[in-house]
Amino acid sequence: MQVPLEVMLERDQLQQVIEITSNVAVVGRGQDCDIRIDDPLASRHHCRIEIVGDQVYVVDLDSRNGSWVGGQRVQRQTFSFDDVLRIGSTTLQLHGGIEQRLDSVESTQMQQLSREQQSLSTLMSTVKNLQLEERIPQLSAIVIDAAISLCRAERGFMFLLDGDQVSFSTARNFAHEIVASPEEKFSQTLITRAIDSDKPVVIEDARSDSKFSGVESISDLGLRSVVAVALRFQGEVLGVLAIDHRLTRGAFGAGESDMLQSLAVMSALNFANLQQRKELINLRRRNLSLQKSAANGDATVMSESLQTPQFPGMIGNSVVMRKLFSDMDKVLSSDVPVVIEGESGTGKELVARALHFQSKNAAAPFVVENCGALSDTLLESELFGHVKGAFTGATHDRNGRFVEADGGTIFLDEVAEMSEAMQTRLLRVLQEGELRPIGSDEVVKVKVRVIAATHQDLLRNVRRGTFREDLYYRLKVVGLHVPPLRERKGDIPHLVEFLMHQVAEELGREARPFTEEALVALQAYSWPGNVRELHNEMQRLSILDRGEVQANELSTAVGQTDGSDNIFFDERATLPERVRAVEIQAILQILELEGGNRSSAARTLGVSRFSLLRKMDKYEIDVPEEE
Repeated sequence: MQVPLEVMLERDQLQQVIEITSNVAVVGRGQDCDIRIDDPLASRHHCRIEIVGDQVYVVDLDSRNGSWVGGQRVQRQTFSFDDVLRIGSTTLQLHGGIEQRLDSVESTQMQQLSREQQSLSTLMSTVKNLQLEERIPQLSAIVIDAAISLCRAERGFMFLLDGDQVSFSTARNFAHEIVASPEEKFSQTLITRAIDSDKPVVIEDARSDSKFSGVESISDLGLRSVVAVALRFQGEVLGVLAIDHRLTRGAFGAGESDMLQSLAVMSALNFANLQQRKELINLRRRNLSLQKSAANGDATVMSESLQTPQFPGMIGNSVVMRKLFSDMDKVLSSDVPVVIEGESGTGKELVARALHFQSKNAAAPFVVENCGALSDTLLESELFGHVKGAFTGATHDRNGRFVEADGGTIFLDEVAEMSEAMQTRLLRVLQEGELRPIGSDEVVKVKVRVIAATHQDLLRNVRRGTFREDLYYRLKVVGLHVPPLRERKGDIPHLVEFLMHQVAEELGREARPFTEEALVALQAYSWPGNVRELHNEMQRLSILDRGEVQANELSTAVGQTDGSDNIFFDERATLPERVRAVEIQAILQILELEGGNRSSAARTLGVSRFSLLRKMDKYEIDVPEEE
């Protein structure tokens, strides 16, 4: 990198300029991060800042509280000189030595670079970023952005295959925005041609190409200049990478064709490695399960307990989980709205993903939005989109989440947090199948399955008048209840094994077995934070040490459990005294789980932050927040 990247980091009115000279910088609380931030809302590895050619990107690393640019939570987003990246109460902004890289038109340095040198720089950065990424959507985005940049394309498409079916599809445009419903914007005929061809399929003008005369999808989609190439690994076709330009005839020549084929070779290798790695992990888990069951003389114990065949990744063989699986199975063949109810941390989003990806629309988009994390204005823009100039900061048109999810599923988490005005707008979308972006007179038609989730009692909210009754019945055509962990303690040993292997793999460590005493303590604890709290405990234990987990290594709340989490009262204790004891214990447990963070603890407890602070003051609870 010719010009060092300088980042201004600010928190609590303290500023620090950090210089980065590599093409990738990891941001987070971890000691090994390139940019280390002491913010309790930051994850250990929170996000990456990537340099690809003359572009800078922010890539979220599945952080708990999200990476925010321009008031929007981002997964992979361009990062310009005027943007502010917010992580908790910390902000990061490009500070100096970077203008030349971000504005290639005005940059003397970039003007002096040849096209070949720029392409080489982009390719080298892409290779490094591909090696760091282990998630299919983000891996695809890296490849597509590089293809658009290298070939000067308008849009890029990635289609991954499972046998003869498209199992994953995504698309982005030259502005790095997600293109909704990519499978509906590209021709299946061209995908098939690319799969059958050993060379890239290059089309100068699809509308006038005699080879595609009579193919209605070509003309209907308005395709013009197109290059499509198969992703091959050891003779197997893994997918198709394609670019297009709808305004220019003959936009792509031999150079662009060769460049796209090179990207396809690189990405095929990375997708294959990722697939083989996941298969190896699953094989190891299964072998360990079989070994343990054989040692216990029970050949059937683990054959189905770690993975539910119908819903991969969902663990449980208890009565309440079998009922949940049965209820889920009944709605797989339909696209009716569903409301998932359950306490915080029980895995409601996992249920929503299983309903989508095991349904007939698995290849369609699955879009997630947390309705409780944004103000009304931001949530309206996030869900329904806006046009340029609709409000301060609206510098370009933006599709909302409903448009992105068109043809697929949108998951609305914490739907009970919506204001009455937002409930009214959502009801219109459900009733009419149409929406109007902010600042626009144009009505946009959408067809989206809505899956909503809440930790509150929606029916009780309806009776209180805080949730619209007509919206309630529109959303809750089918209701699913995710049981808390304390109601399925028999699943805890299998969850512990599964989560320990999962976090150990993520951290690059050996999975630790558990002593009998440790497992007894884990099952005795009530787990107020549910599976999320159990997952955090496995992360802590994986980092803490190696070898067998002893009972004295468990966190304070878990380790102090003596077979029951019941509170014992004097038999003459009054009701207020009993309520006080229960509330104090619950608040202390959740504050410890959330590292002292008041806002997160309030959400887990299902109360407002003000209510929690008032209770803490009443009971003189003083738990410091983690630094």
